[in-house]
Amino acid sequence: MSASSAKKPQNSKGRKPAGPQGSKKSSARRGGTKRSPAAKGAASGQLGTQTLKDNWIALTAVGLLTVGAIGAVAQNMSPTCADRNGVIPEQWADDVVAAAEVSGFSPSVVAAQIQTESNWNPDAESPVGARGLAQFMPETWGIYGQGDIADPEASIQAQGYYLRDLRNMMAGLEPANEQEELDLVLASYNAGPTVVLEEGGIPNFQETENYVSQINELAATRYANVCSAD
Repeated sequence: MSASSAKKPQNSKGRKPAGPQGSKKSSARRGGTKRSPAAKGAASGQLGTQTLKDNWIALTAVGLLTVGAIGAVAQNMSPTCADRNGVIPEQWADDVVAAAEVSGFSPSVVAAQIQTESNWNPDAESPVGARGLAQFMPETWGIYGQGDIADPEASIQAQGYYLRDLRNMMAGLEPANEQEELDLVLASYNAGPTVVLEEGGIPNFQETENYVSQINELAATRYANVCSAD
């Protein structure tokens, strides 16, 4: 369960994708010798054919770029879980992979954390008042949540954004590798980022240590192959 609230860092401005570069038209040299009407017609026909060919190639390239760009945007806007593996409730599988993309962690970690937090029970409530699939405290939900705290999709979405921001906060501790970074983020989710930053690492809390260990184990076993690529 998340024990404290954190402000969202400002997102960096995205860059617009560069459009296809237009080809420069080459200017033809004028010859000093007069040509017959037949020669002029043949030359005109060749020029028209070449122009049509060039335009077709350009239009085809632009079309392919456009289709590719639209496909990439659609994929990023609505990521899907290619392999549900039967361990994530099907109705929330795509929400898990979307939260994973936002957080920068794998779907295995996101799913394992939900398992640890609530055992996939949207109505779960902790003794200290954390609620929902991802077990948000009301004050933290006020920053990251949209709508009802018991709504599963909203809870998973908020989980992704909160993990992302915790990851940014923990960068100040300069984790040595990805595993250490993940452990710091998970400890922050459980004990609160302020405690972890003040301690300079995972605090000596048995609950937090067990929490981090359990999620890592589940991510490497039960949820190891969820949402993997085809």
